[in-house]
Amino acid sequence: MVKIGFIGSGHMATAEIAGTLHAGAAASDLYVTSHNAAHYEQVAQQYGIQGVATNDAVVQAADIVVLATPPATAKPILNSLAGYWRAGQILVSVVGSATVAELVDAAQTPTLPIVRLLPNVNVATGSGMTAYAVSDSVGQADLTAVLAWQKGLGEMMRLAENLFGAFVGLAGSSPAFIFVAIDMMARLGVQYGIPMTDARKIAAQAFKGSADQVLTTGANPWDLADSVSSPGGSTVRGMVALQSSGFFAGLTDAVTATIEKDSKKD
Repeated sequence: MVKIGFIGSGHMATAEIAGTLHAGAAASDLYVTSHNAAHYEQVAQQYGIQGVATNDAVVQAADIVVLATPPATAKPILNSLAGYWRAGQILVSVVGSATVAELVDAAQTPTLPIVRLLPNVNVATGSGMTAYAVSDSVGQADLTAVLAWQKGLGEMMRLAENLFGAFVGLAGSSPAFIFVAIDMMARLGVQYGIPMTDARKIAAQAFKGSADQVLTTGANPWDLADSVSSPGGSTVRGMVALQSSGFFAGLTDAVTATIEKDSKKD
């Protein structure tokens, strides 16, 4: 089994760790460290993986090294590891704002294969959506190894880096919008007498099933909405209420705001 080491133990690192274990990886093949010893030790204990004391120890132990730090610390960490890389290793970055060119420059190791990932939090349960870009030094075997690992965490799509900002709006930030929508629908169910646990499951499954319809059939989502909107029925009344309440404008504003904010980084 490929050994994977994480430098950083924050939300995205733990999502990737959880997803990797969910996909069947052995906990003994995963390593984690961060500048906060108490935190990486907690993460190591929580997931049953190997906690190590230093960044270079992760590099020495792992075949794939995942950089999952705040943007401000990514460059100095890579600078400090320049002499530790060996042939056959791959650097994977989930640092949102660090471009491939910046990672190559910071790593100071021209032959090091570097893959930039932009995952969303749903990788934790194997249902993520991840964009990726690669450095010139990435060979087919390197890419195959990364994709084989990530396949168990959800869907992958290769994108030009100038589209990563748009990807954040569509997949990176949007889970937050969807979580809130599920919660709001569940609370309305409670208002009308359904217990919260049941209401939450009903609402979440409705979102999941609707997404599966789009992905499985390839149908236009608006056509699918029309297919359940009978003339004079409750669904079409709800659709009109969505429009009159500003739902569509609000969703447009939310996605656009995230895209514009993140596009400034790339």
